[in-house]
Amino acid sequence: MTHTRGVQLLSEQIGVDVEHVARAFRIASTTHAAIRASRYSHLTDDQFRRLIGQDRYVIAVVANLAMRSAGRIEDALLLMDVYKASENATEHRLHIRPGVGTLPEYHDHPHVQQAIRILQAANLPPIVTDGTRELRPGFQVMPGCDDELPGWVFINPDPACQERTGFAGGDLGYLAVMRWAGWGVITERLPGGLYAACHPDHRDNPFPTAPTS
Repeated sequence: MTHTRGVQLLSEQIGVDVEHVARAFRIASTTHAAIRASRYSHLTDDQFRRLIGQDRYVIAVVANLAMRSAGRIEDALLLMDVYKASENATEHRLHIRPGVGTLPEYHDHPHVQQAIRILQAANLPPIVTDGTRELRPGFQVMPGCDDELPGWVFINPDPACQERTGFAGGDLGYLAVMRWAGWGVITERLPGGLYAACHPDHRDNPFPTAPTS
């Protein structure tokens, strides 16, 4: 059976067979009227249909259903948790102590804070450090330069990432999580084994040109 490009792209992004995604879209389509009534009552039918292709909430619901169809219940829950964290949902705005997920001096950086919440929503373990010693191993998030790379963060993955399975597991699990959260990513590790992710607000201009004098 031939599937639309959107179905194929979502299948590739979440790593499930395209038939599960197609089935999930069919199931979700029966709820569109209810979604429209509760969230988009001001839109015309045509406007609503166009929005479906861009609405991350609807796509998150479809992905959740596709994972469940594939029998991957934990990953289905993980996708929704990451989506909620990326949208700053209240339950995922947990207090992050200094030295958790990043060095204490980067604790207050807003992009670092959001990246840590997203990665923790995916059940990835953050580093715990006092700034000098590593008290517990885990991922570490660092900000890009505010003048040259203001929207970027760099992620040093946890030592056990290769042993992890599922959506957030393996060598590319961190990239999969950040991409699902709506961030831009560089698809290969940088020197030093770091991953790079660009905040959604900066995706249209990830490498701003420095002003000329």
